[in-house]
Amino acid sequence: MDGQPGALILGSDFRALAVVRSLGRRGIPTVLVDNLPRSAWFSRYVVARHRWRGAMQGAPLVEHLVRLAHDRGLAGWLLYPLYDDAVEMVSREAATLSKVYRLTTPPWSSVRRAVDKRLAYEAAELASVPVPRTWHPTSLEELKSLDVVFPAIIKPANSAPLQSVSRRKAFPASSSEELASAYELAAELVGTDGLMVQELIPGGGSSQFSVAAFCRDGEVLVSMTARRSRQYPVDFGLGSSFVEAIEVPQLQPLAAALIARLELSGLVEVEFKRDSRDGRYKLLDVNVRVWGWHGLCMDCGVDFPYVQYCETLGLPLPESRVVYGHRWRRLLTDLPAALTEMRQGTLSPIAYAKSFWGPTSRSVLDLHDPAPAAGDLSVAAWRVLAAVGRPGARRGASPLAKAPAMGGKR
Repeated sequence: MDGQPGALILGSDFRALAVVRSLGRRGIPTVLVDNLPRSAWFSRYVVARHRWRGAMQGAPLVEHLVRLAHDRGLAGWLLYPLYDDAVEMVSREAATLSKVYRLTTPPWSSVRRAVDKRLAYEAAELASVPVPRTWHPTSLEELKSLDVVFPAIIKPANSAPLQSVSRRKAFPASSSEELASAYELAAELVGTDGLMVQELIPGGGSSQFSVAAFCRDGEVLVSMTARRSRQYPVDFGLGSSFVEAIEVPQLQPLAAALIARLELSGLVEVEFKRDSRDGRYKLLDVNVRVWGWHGLCMDCGVDFPYVQYCETLGLPLPESRVVYGHRWRRLLTDLPAALTEMRQGTLSPIAYAKSFWGPTSRSVLDLHDPAPAAGDLSVAAWRVLAAVGRPGARRGASPLAKAPAMGGKR
């Protein structure tokens, strides 16, 4: 493959699709590697696809990527990991992978401080960035001795392992009994190391915000803010389903201070939630990869994947001017999220209908690249059928049946 260096993308979901379209429309070739073909797999901008039969991390995948570079003429291409486990793998194996690829991910010494919530919250406090009240019990006995404020949640310092085994980021608790049960369940699934107890900040999607940024050695070069109005699942979403690009000036200095303290480079999303009790924006999470709704940023005037491409190659960064007012929707998950909120009484059908007015970015559907939409639906249907067919899908057959649920309105 001749011409300008292409991009090897680890992942093929709708986040990857936005990267593929960003680069492909500029004539930059893209190649995908994933263990499950998803929407980007079917894009006309992809020049090659490689199915990996295993986890998106580990030494075998590293060896496979090195072989691909040599066998397929991909040496010198940019490597974009999009899943959390792939980000960790690339950052840890930077010494090996950088011999054949141009890496867009910082080394593990930098990434670790962001993905480990214990270190990220410690850095936030040093940077005077508000955080929720958090406790770090090392055992069930220590947990029972804590003066925890309810409602609360149990979550690991690194959420990727819990998500992979349970499709959840956290377990909620509204009492000491539920907290102990949630702790035991989380410990059974991912172990006790790094488990955190955290107060649950009140409020729903209207209280959730993000700063999307590109930075270099801790300095923010371009950024924008957004409200993550809905997510799916609605309690502790695995991803946003409806996002609105709105300007929130108070968030920019908070994110900049944290990024500077963590000395991050590259793509970063910093998630906050506004606490109605004191009016402060409190840190929730830091993502050092493209985020689910980054396609919205393109329509607002900031093409983050291409900014990363230019930075990695030492090219002048494209001019970016943020235009607020756009929305982004992933209908496949936003519809069930909206129906859940309607049942809870936190969203009216009229309000949901009004959310369709105005300029809206779609996560998958594009008339110039239509195949991913059909592929996305096919993959979703296959996963639902596969889940229904598993023995663990029967009520009570899984340890997750013990997970407490937060009742009532949020």
